Amino acid sequence: MADAPSPRQQGSPPELSDCLLERIRAGGSHSDAERTPDAGVIAELARCGLMRLLVPSELGGRGCHPGEFVEFARRIAHEHPSTGWVAMTCNEEAEIFASHFDAATVSAFYGADPNAVIAGSGVPKGVARPTDCGWIVDGRWPFVSGCAAADWWILTCLVDGPRPRQLCYVLIRADADLIDDTWHTVGLRGTGSHDVVLSERFVPAEWAAVVDSFALPKPSGHPWYRLPSGLRFPFPKTGVAAGIAERALAEFTELAGSKTPLFEHSSLAHRAEAQTGIARATALVGAGRAFVDAMLEEVWQAASAGGEAVPAGLHARARLACSWSVQNCIAAAEILANAAGSTANYTSSPLGGLLNDVRAVAGHFMVGSHQMDTAGRVLLGLDPGDPRF
Repeated sequence: MADAPSPRQQGSPPELSDCLLERIRAGGSHSDAERTPDAGVIAELARCGLMRLLVPSELGGRGCHPGEFVEFARRIAHEHPSTGWVAMTCNEEAEIFASHFDAATVSAFYGADPNAVIAGSGVPKGVARPTDCGWIVDGRWPFVSGCAAADWWILTCLVDGPRPRQLCYVLIRADADLIDDTWHTVGLRGTGSHDVVLSERFVPAEWAAVVDSFALPKPSGHPWYRLPSGLRFPFPKTGVAAGIAERALAEFTELAGSKTPLFEHSSLAHRAEAQTGIARATALVGAGRAFVDAMLEEVWQAASAGGEAVPAGLHARARLACSWSVQNCIAAAEILANAAGSTANYTSSPLGGLLNDVRAVAGHFMVGSHQMDTAGRVLLGLDPGDPRF
């Protein structure tokens, strides 16, 4: 078997043009103010084929390498953090759909509407009861990023019945009347990650998929689909965090050359704190990205080889790399905001907002700081205490 291409050899999708990136940046402030994604930008990403990047090519998607996807998330988040987050999560929801639904259903879905945008939640916050020809669903799903800009939602439920419980994924048309406006935040405001609420909702059987809890995706020729959720979902978040931190580096560099601090006669760039700060921040972000790249390559090669599951030690190091990288990005943004002085406290400066945004990334349980503790347990030979390992 030929060696699988390294994720680090993959570039960003060519359709992510400079013009589109400029449009994403230009609309960012309005999106944040309105607490919702720019639906036109999300639709344009879909028309470029960039909202089904993780769907296998045989099912109508792009089947891209994970390194390409991480780079995609990084580049968009650099222009506008919330848009990067929504583009990343909606691609992951499309992956969940392709992972667990019947292949013929997925192929027909994308054949009929290749530009469909799917938002949703992989957390089982609903209950599905079997009924004639389908399911009755009740639940409240928080953090449905991009729900107002999506065409469809995929929502995860527990199947009502005896244990061991199964999961039921349901796909429904997006409906603004089912959104509860809960996303009042200081970080990633423009993601519109509101709650979605269903009550006694009937879902036809063809738009539902039942699987065992923590089941692997359906068999696929795509190596990514041979991995458990605990290895598929942390990596993309690091792309968003890195994009935000690198934007903070760029903003600070510009500020350092233009700002003259109070009671000083030279620019901020001449202050030792600024010099040390940008050096430390650059090293933190670069080290985190390098660790993630190395672990992603090892995981990709293990998945490409097939056969045995990813060893526990590699799994732990991969999860550690993702959480540590995100924490590094937060530390970098904090250093830069502090070195900027009072400027970072003004809404006219992006630095305070970028710090809030990157902190919000770490709020996702897949890359929260507690994941480093779990990884440490595995590296010491203890039970991880997490069924996703």
